[in-house]
Amino acid sequence: MVNSRLLKILFPIDIKSLTIRERIYHILIFTVPLLLFAIVMATTPSGWFTIVLWALYVVLFAPWWYCMLTYEKLEKKYKLDSDIRFGNTYEFFSKFLASFAPGIMLAAITISYIMDEVFLGFVISFAFIIPSLALYFRDDVFNDESCIEGDDIILGYTPAWYGLLSVAIGLFGYINAFKLNNPTLAISLIIVTLIFQILAIAPDKLNKVLFFEVRRISGCLLLLFSLGAIFLLICSMIIGHPVINLNNIDLSFEGIVRKALTWGTGIIIAILFIRKIKSMNK
Repeated sequence: MVNSRLLKILFPIDIKSLTIRERIYHILIFTVPLLLFAIVMATTPSGWFTIVLWALYVVLFAPWWYCMLTYEKLEKKYKLDSDIRFGNTYEFFSKFLASFAPGIMLAAITISYIMDEVFLGFVISFAFIIPSLALYFRDDVFNDESCIEGDDIILGYTPAWYGLLSVAIGLFGYINAFKLNNPTLAISLIIVTLIFQILAIAPDKLNKVLFFEVRRISGCLLLLFSLGAIFLLICSMIIGHPVINLNNIDLSFEGIVRKALTWGTGIIIAILFIRKIKSMNK
């Protein structure tokens, strides 16, 4: 009985079943030991950095702990539990994901400042702005209503997938623009990245012009794959060389075997992906 209760505290799948004291125990378990470790390490030369990492860790996970402590209040303000699937509603989950953005941005800037690459930290942080704002404010799109089509329950506009794609596009595009020496090419890549970041979090707009239903899992996967592929292709044109550099190819036996396994696996995954989409459309 004690072990099962401890597991519920360590892994609070059902927050409502925990008392406030047990929720505080959960927070203390995941903060105090790390704080003590950081204090011990701080006594060593350059060990102060561990204190900074601990502080950033606390800031990063603060939204989750806030959600635990104020779950009942949030439940009155938002509809947390979904009526059509296990877990939270898309409306709340999208806001919950967006709440992690400030902590991630602060961590990126702080760590890059310590590494004397502060501008790169701002570049990385910029990639999170558009996705987080869209997930937080576009609850008219990222909601459970998008999962209802007649009598069927479909995937809908899932905030995690589109948000992560927008972040990935931003990170790739802005970091590569930061590395370019040509200002014109850098600005062009920033503009393209910005456009594709917006497209990634506007599935409702794309759904009006595309020939397939984006809210279904097959259409969602096809859209995500297409946006990513087109973005990488345009990036290759702007940068002036393929995103995957084929220069200096290793023609040794080991190199050929390694590439054969890599490309073979990729081709098999692509074939399975296409077949999966076709089967879903039937």
